[in-house]
Amino acid sequence: MYKKKYTFSMWIEYLEKFDKKDRKNLFELKFIAKKLGLLNLKSFFFTIGGTNGKGTTCAMLEKLLLDSGYKVGLYTSPHLINYCERIRVNGLQLSEKDHIFSFFIIDSEKGNVSLTYFEFITLSALFLFSQYSLDIIILEVGLGGRLDATNIIDSDLSVITNIGIDHTSFLGKDRFSIGREKSGIFRKGKIAVIGEKNIPCSVDQIAREKKTILKKVDVDWFWTKKKIDSWDFIHSNVQLYNLPISQIPLPNTAIALSSLFYSGLKVNLKKIRSTISKVQLSGRFQTVFNSPRIILDVAHNVNAALYLSEKIDEIDIQGKIYAIFGVLKDKDVSGIVRTLEKKIHYWYASCLKTNRSASINCLKKKLPVQNTFFLIVLMIVGKLSKK
Repeated sequence: MYKKKYTFSMWIEYLEKFDKKDRKNLFELKFIAKKLGLLNLKSFFFTIGGTNGKGTTCAMLEKLLLDSGYKVGLYTSPHLINYCERIRVNGLQLSEKDHIFSFFIIDSEKGNVSLTYFEFITLSALFLFSQYSLDIIILEVGLGGRLDATNIIDSDLSVITNIGIDHTSFLGKDRFSIGREKSGIFRKGKIAVIGEKNIPCSVDQIAREKKTILKKVDVDWFWTKKKIDSWDFIHSNVQLYNLPISQIPLPNTAIALSSLFYSGLKVNLKKIRSTISKVQLSGRFQTVFNSPRIILDVAHNVNAALYLSEKIDEIDIQGKIYAIFGVLKDKDVSGIVRTLEKKIHYWYASCLKTNRSASINCLKKKLPVQNTFFLIVLMIVGKLSKK
């Protein structure tokens, strides 16, 4: 009962001390959720999985639904600055007081069950959503899919944005194994939208086993960019031409549109164009200053670094490119650096403010020997160039 006096920061500190758990199933998690009445929420659920692009897909889907008049809850991760970024109701973050109340409830109900940080906060998110009459809830998968905490929910529609090599110690060392784990979010008789052309065959295998209906890009739905300032989207009976370029990656905008149309939910077609052009997400090739130009990006694996490299090529660069670089130690640091090193003139290596951060000694071994400097500051991958 003493936790009733915990402040928000005390709760976060408490949760961050939770140990990782090698969970074999979700039975204990489901048991707690069932006690709290979280497995039978009446909302329509989207579960968004994949290696890259989950956050931007969620952001676009959330805004499309809000602009069509729906009441929407969004659970996403990780946060950039503040924990409250992870949960939104009708486009707005909740107060620290709301989170404190939810944390107390979950902590009281879990009893002696050992939970990870992500499992605890997933239950907390669902509890907060249960306090509102939401039409739709969007869940972003944290890690993998099959054993991810979000998978306690039987979603109405699931999404796999793509399959890349990441979190290999948990998900497997190849795309086949990773695809199998991520396909754990599939449900019998439900639609799963696939946003990658060359999806591993393990995804098809799991879909057949679970009798899930796959809707694949370039097979069942299509998008194409024919002009610099517009693109087309084709989906069954819906054809949208000359759509405005979005501020997030077009593949993820297309995935969100496809998911929306396959859901069967009524959509305000008149607002789609204006919605697409105004959705943005912090830390996704985000310009925070123009002179000198400073861009923040959360490229955290090779696929994301490749996208960042392509975005750098699209801008007019005058002068040198400087990268302030911090990364988690369980990431493919060498792969990320290798993908970007031809674009970067000077590297400034930094430790992140987490015990999962790659150390300066680690970065010394991975970064180019010359033109590398070391800082003790909290930063994410970024780019600075003089105009």
